[in-house]
Amino acid sequence: MVARKKKEKTVVLVPGFNGTAAQPLLVRLARLLEQQGLSAKRVTLPRGRPSPGLALEARALQAHGGDAYVGRSFGGRVCLRVPREVPRVLLGFPVRPVGRPRPDDEAALLGVRAPTLILQGAQDELGPLEVLEPLVAQNPQLTLEVIDGAGHGFGRHERRVLERAAEWLVKALA
Repeated sequence: MVARKKKEKTVVLVPGFNGTAAQPLLVRLARLLEQQGLSAKRVTLPRGRPSPGLALEARALQAHGGDAYVGRSFGGRVCLRVPREVPRVLLGFPVRPVGRPRPDDEAALLGVRAPTLILQGAQDELGPLEVLEPLVAQNPQLTLEVIDGAGHGFGRHERRVLERAAEWLVKALA
């Protein structure tokens, strides 16, 4: 009998708005994931003005497959619209910037049917905790971890955020 090699799990990494697969945060996260035995696929979404309902971007992302998704800011908005029940990590989710309601994003969070970790800066002006926390409380698939002292870009907390994302994904994909 020939032993079959276990298929390596692939995590698809999605940049922020108009970012590319070379976004430094994604490069660093890919390295961490690969050190943990996961395959990381960094992607670039269609650039320019977002399509209605982010449909074009979601189709492009879905074409990459993957066993899990990590979305940075806008990339997280797109990850939520891919109709697959796979684990997701949202890095700085811009649920409702001041003065810019996003009811579709709120509905997308409430509709998640797979484990999803949201790593959010306590001072994230694009995803205020007073908006995010009540949404998370309504969906048992969502876990919110707040990064004290961090804003939308995570700043000096980035390494800790990426390590936490990698740790969570290893467990979620085990």
